[in-house]
Amino acid sequence: MDLNNAEIAVTTQHLMDIKDYRDYWLHLSDYSDMGEFLSACSDLFPGEKEPEYRYPKWENIPDTLISREWLCPNFFEIRDALERLEEEETEFFISWSRSYGYDITTDDPHMMVSHYHDLYGDTVTETEEDADTGEDALIYTGVSSYYCDMLPFRYEIFDDNYN
Repeated sequence: MDLNNAEIAVTTQHLMDIKDYRDYWLHLSDYSDMGEFLSACSDLFPGEKEPEYRYPKWENIPDTLISREWLCPNFFEIRDALERLEEEETEFFISWSRSYGYDITTDDPHMMVSHYHDLYGDTVTETEEDADTGEDALIYTGVSSYYCDMLPFRYEIFDDNYN
């Protein structure tokens, strides 16, 4: 899932009601926030004073962030936050957020990505085919932010005044 390649078809409820169906495809990477996106949508339908936007088709957007009547208000923040993850990590991140009770549509996506990085860092790695490890060997793939570096404490404990 790469939200930078997201596209959406926009029309209005009024056009659907009068059977004058036409929609415009927009690349969401062209917009930096929801205000800019809605401004572009209003430019597409200048004859309507208070348009109710409808999104009949979309591509590269998960169904949790969009429906025919709704685009997640945090979409652009989510897109920006997910840019900090590698493409392979995105699916793991989405699964992680669901399993730990986070709601990406309402929670702060930047905080969620930071928390994910603190817990797992860059642990999503490709397995090496040439590794010379036995079947019973354990492989440690990352370091948690809760790791305690004992080197400074060793110098404090075992200094010249140690009894």
